[in-house]
Amino acid sequence: MKFSKNYLWLIMASMLVSLSCNKSMIRAQQTGDRQGFKVVGYLHTGNFKLIDQIELERLTHLDIAFANPDQNGHLIFRAEDKLAEIVQKGHQAGVEVFLSIAGGGIDSTLAAYWLQALQPQSRPKFIKEIIDFTEQYNLDGIDVDIEWNLIPTITDLYTPFVVELKDALHANGKMISSALNVAGLHPSITQEALMAYDFINVMVYDKTGIWRPDVIGPHAPYEYAEEALQYWTTERKVPKEKLTLGVPFYGHDFEAVRYISYQKIIEKDPANAYRDEVGKIFYNGIPSIVQKTKLALESFGGIMIWEIGNDSFDDLSLLRAIDQTIHAQCPPEQITTFYKDENGDGIGDPNKPIQACTKPKGYAAKK
Repeated sequence: MKFSKNYLWLIMASMLVSLSCNKSMIRAQQTGDRQGFKVVGYLHTGNFKLIDQIELERLTHLDIAFANPDQNGHLIFRAEDKLAEIVQKGHQAGVEVFLSIAGGGIDSTLAAYWLQALQPQSRPKFIKEIIDFTEQYNLDGIDVDIEWNLIPTITDLYTPFVVELKDALHANGKMISSALNVAGLHPSITQEALMAYDFINVMVYDKTGIWRPDVIGPHAPYEYAEEALQYWTTERKVPKEKLTLGVPFYGHDFEAVRYISYQKIIEKDPANAYRDEVGKIFYNGIPSIVQKTKLALESFGGIMIWEIGNDSFDDLSLLRAIDQTIHAQCPPEQITTFYKDENGDGIGDPNKPIQACTKPKGYAAKK
């Protein structure tokens, strides 16, 4: 069958409009009545294999972790062969994709590479490396995750790097974010640097951990989130709209001396989804994550997750609980957990919860 050129152009135009509308619909579903509220999920290269299980449409931002300089000041990302596919899948879901640089696992060798890359004579070249990388892979921004194990090495080089990187990213239509501690920032992290970020992901977890066997207990209690809010909005005077509240999708197992994913924790017993503590394992279950999401809706500009690949990809998903809480059409304090009532006896299935303002049809308030 033959078609006229005009007819073919009409088909192509219709397809483009359809794709554009689909992406707009996804974004509208994400934001609901809470326009601008961010849901930032970090994805480590070790969990790239889980990308098709993650409900990306429930995020607004996907942060890929991590890239670092080499000895020659080149930006190195170890899973570069898979990055284009990850970015494409994020964009198809209507998600902005950032590359996170540095990270918590910086050893002395990497710290030396960073120190060299941020020197005044080499910094422009390194920033150009970063910009070129974002352009090559169609990334939407850069997340600066310079933490406690690197900042003492680079000290006063931090602020000029952040400000110059911000200028370069903004000039190319890209954004810049950061991951920073709850409180007690290093003096080199100046107010000028903080104001350069489009938003800041506050890491409200690891108050204690397996590296502190003498302090066994919750590593991400609700009070820690309140402490973060006080520090960042009152002491550092950062507008709450620029802050995301970080939550953990993992626990600390003080007995086995290891990190353990939320998924592994509830594999042992699905009822663990409603707890924060099992033996000497401390984590955040659904009730705590929902409570923190409510706090984020009231007092922060978003919520951040480390690490999205640690979730349970089923009805007990923490990401799903976050998303349902965000999009419930009522004030946060009215949001309640209900449970799928399979046989209509008024007792719901605890393995099939939903966060809602009022009891949906086919659900029960009891489990």
